[in-house]
Amino acid sequence: MKDILWIIRERFIIWKNHPLQVLFLLGVPLLSIVMYLFIYNSSGTGSANSLTVGIVDQDQSSYSQYFIDTFDKRIQVKELKNQEQADKALADQQVTATLFLPKDFSEKIRQGDLAPVRFRSFQAGEAIDSLKETTKTVYHEVQTIAKFAAASDEEIAFDFAAENTPIRFRSFAKDSVSKEMTLQILGFMLMMLLYQSGNFGANSIQNERRNKIYHRLMTTPVSKTAYFIGTAVFAFLAMIFEVVFTVSLMTLAFRIDIGLAAIQLIGMLAAFGLVAVAWSIAIGINSPSQSFASGVQSILFTITSLISGALIPNEIMPDFMQQIARITPQYWVLDGIKQLQNQNNANIWLNLVVLTAFLLLFFSISTYGFMKKKSLEVFD
Repeated sequence: MKDILWIIRERFIIWKNHPLQVLFLLGVPLLSIVMYLFIYNSSGTGSANSLTVGIVDQDQSSYSQYFIDTFDKRIQVKELKNQEQADKALADQQVTATLFLPKDFSEKIRQGDLAPVRFRSFQAGEAIDSLKETTKTVYHEVQTIAKFAAASDEEIAFDFAAENTPIRFRSFAKDSVSKEMTLQILGFMLMMLLYQSGNFGANSIQNERRNKIYHRLMTTPVSKTAYFIGTAVFAFLAMIFEVVFTVSLMTLAFRIDIGLAAIQLIGMLAAFGLVAVAWSIAIGINSPSQSFASGVQSILFTITSLISGALIPNEIMPDFMQQIARITPQYWVLDGIKQLQNQNNANIWLNLVVLTAFLLLFFSISTYGFMKKKSLEVFD
């Protein structure tokens, strides 16, 4: 135990004497958060812009057009010609929902009767409920104009309505946008954690083997086991520091609503940090050279980050890619975070079991490489 603590202490001294490494460790979380905040703010992501409603106007009257124009002030509208086109747009996810204004829409409105407006969507939840409420609000506005027109004149009524200040409707998507932004920030952070684990784990081992530091350490009472355990523990502590620093920045400094308890998020990211360290150590032990280890790390870490949904939202990928994503540890971390955001705490155990399986796999590969290597000091 004393040897392990000595290795950890020595690695900490070496690390803090390299300002660029310290700056990189602190700068990556800050950079990723600022970058995604800028992207989301500049794109104007919000409830009114994140949804599109397709409207089929079978009436083609001044009242139906007023309905569409008023709806468009609140939610983005896509006008469709017929039901077939509406069904295709809904199936292709070009629109979130569809509305059908019947042929007798204006006639019913003028008579003070209810005109049946059909609402269709494949989704459910707060966003769809808000769309339904918006539909009712717009419908009531059209009824108000009709009553005003009945007492005076339709042209006067529509002219009066056109002079009103447009309403800006922003409400229900705030939480969903915060959660989406949280996942994108954390997805980028997962890839950075992998590369950081490589710097603290595999690259340290390879550098010390190449520079004969490892060989000199083996002439001291420090054992091989203590050397590798100390290296792994130090790398994991670095991951924990970056995780806590990132979550603190998101919740305290930038006030991002992460959608779950901070301790839960730290726990999920810490679990991934442990997997990342084991993965990096496995590559470092089994690689014949530093260049080979760096190349393998770059390929594996980047490709798995892309297909897992860490950099590109998994939902927009084809179905077969969504299934392939399940073979990556990043997918199970992000899925676990989504489960916690949706308060599906009972399902989180599957994610933890899968991450544990990845940890055991990489640990087994490391152990195999450790036992197989007879002369680790021979390098390059």
